Amino acid sequence: MAHSFGFGFGYVLMQMFIFMLAIAWVVVSLIALFSLKKTTLSAITKALWVMILLGIPVLGVVAYFIIQPTQEE
Repeated sequence: MAHSFGFGFGYVLMQMFIFMLAIAWVVVSLIALFSLKKTTLSAITKALWVMILLGIPVLGVVAYFIIQPTQEE
């Protein structure tokens, strides 16, 4: 009875999918960080947002784009 322990098409496809998700997360995080740089928030508020964006991988970016922080006057 012969077993093939190679990399099947499903395995390679799943690895490519995971890699693309990681690349997409990095791109969306960078977009959020650059848009945060353009806002007129205080330095402390920006620092907190940066910690949220980088500390909570997916939810931080989603929260940023839902809330879209701006300076309240």
